[in-house]
Amino acid sequence: MEETRIIDSAEVYEDQGQALPVGTDLLGGKFKIDRQIGSGGFGITYLVRDIYLERGVVIKECFPDAVSFRFGNQVRVNSPRFAEHYQKSVKMFMREARSIAKLRHPNIVSVHQVFEENETAYMVLDLIHGRDLMDIIDDDDDSALLSPDQVREIVVKMLDAMDLVHRNDLLHRDISPDNILLDKWGSPTLIDFGAAREDASKTSTKASTMLVVKDGYSPHEFYIAGGKQGPSSDLYALGATMYHLISGESPPNSQTRVAALTNNDPDPCDPLAGRFPQYDRAFLEAIDKAMQVAPKDRVQSASEWLKLIERDDSKVKFVKIPEARSLSKTLTELIAETNKHVYSAPKKSREKPVLPGTTPVKKVSRPEWIEEFNRESREADELQREEEARAAAEAARMAEEARLAEEARVAQEAAQEAMRVQEAEAQTLKAVAQEGSATRGVLDWVPRGKRH
Repeated sequence: MEETRIIDSAEVYEDQGQALPVGTDLLGGKFKIDRQIGSGGFGITYLVRDIYLERGVVIKECFPDAVSFRFGNQVRVNSPRFAEHYQKSVKMFMREARSIAKLRHPNIVSVHQVFEENETAYMVLDLIHGRDLMDIIDDDDDSALLSPDQVREIVVKMLDAMDLVHRNDLLHRDISPDNILLDKWGSPTLIDFGAAREDASKTSTKASTMLVVKDGYSPHEFYIAGGKQGPSSDLYALGATMYHLISGESPPNSQTRVAALTNNDPDPCDPLAGRFPQYDRAFLEAIDKAMQVAPKDRVQSASEWLKLIERDDSKVKFVKIPEARSLSKTLTELIAETNKHVYSAPKKSREKPVLPGTTPVKKVSRPEWIEEFNRESREADELQREEEARAAAEAARMAEEARLAEEARVAQEAAQEAMRVQEAEAQTLKAVAQEGSATRGVLDWVPRGKRH
């Protein structure tokens, strides 16, 4: 797998290669790191467990390895003179994560959350189960090769995704085979926006001294501090990715191509058009145009690239149809021949006769992936029903416990009230008894003869 490199025109530090340890908690224990799954010039990627939702996700950590290092779990700057730049990088990472989260597209990885921790920033993304294009390119199994129709579908979907990215004034800046994943249905997803940059439409040459490059896929302006970058820069990288996928050859470094053309030597990048007859020529020519060294000679937008492909599809294609062997049969003869075949069919089939002029419907077996998808859907529905049943049972149990607790409380209050009543009655009887005793004591002072 190709690795993204960072070029710092001022100073280049050795890659620290220090990822967070397995089992590290993030965001107060909401996420737990399972393992590192990738790294590049701008960050480290982890496979993470979402503890609350009980699912796997991917977390990208902002870690510009050219100017930072790991100190415990914290990310620190190598030199004080990079401190301001590092803080701007973290803020840009946060801002662009929020921008990418707004890009709702089936072929762009979804960003669910962004947060700051360990003196850096993190973004939480979908976990896509599948293979990246680099794995497919490196696979020696011929059955893993993609057909021209599959490649064309990938290009169209990626262009539609890139059109949305560029219309939102963003640049990806790291398109390559290892950043395009194919799911089990063969649909592509563009991942790893860690090197993305906003303000794609601005033409200012003021840029960071840190440049993200991936040899073979990055256009030459990515190697130059202050080089103008625009949508055609991303499209060059997409073209180089498709060049590698179709030809099986690693695309030449754009710096090498610039040097060759400067010296009036042949371009080391052989065009695709004319070398692969299984592809439409216009389709390959569009890729070649996207990979032109000079930005002004390239395809300028994803929509323009799509139009080149659509224009080729709209052309009339001549298909040679075999001539009929005989046109001498009359309509009556054709009907009689059809009826003969119908009535001579085996009785046990019990099929309805095929009327003249109609075509029997053929049974078409569904692809295996549909059965797999349906089976997974049924299993998911069954799990959901079981979960709902468990939730209902738990709710019933809690309601019963609440009812019993309420009954116990009412009974206790009733017992306490009865005890208070009894105590009050006892106090009353005691007072009456005391009053009667006092009365008898007064009468004892009266002479017996005068008591009437």
